[in-house]
Amino acid sequence: MDRHAAWVRERRDAKDELRTQIWLSADTSRRLRAIAARAGLQPEQILAQLADHAQIDKDGTVVVAPFTPRLVERS
Repeated sequence: MDRHAAWVRERRDAKDELRTQIWLSADTSRRLRAIAARAGLQPEQILAQLADHAQIDKDGTVVVAPFTPRLVERS
């Protein structure tokens, strides 16, 4: 793949990314950090995986089934 095509693909993929900043309560933040530490991940990686597993029920309720956080290798 030539450099231009790779750049075009990277720009297209970037349009689909979502970047956000959130403020969590101290208690929630501590729990998130503890979960991330046990999994060997950063807190934002846990949140991203949580979002990957989120679904919407028929009644509009957002649900996340239990899951095991996984290490993700960067390419």
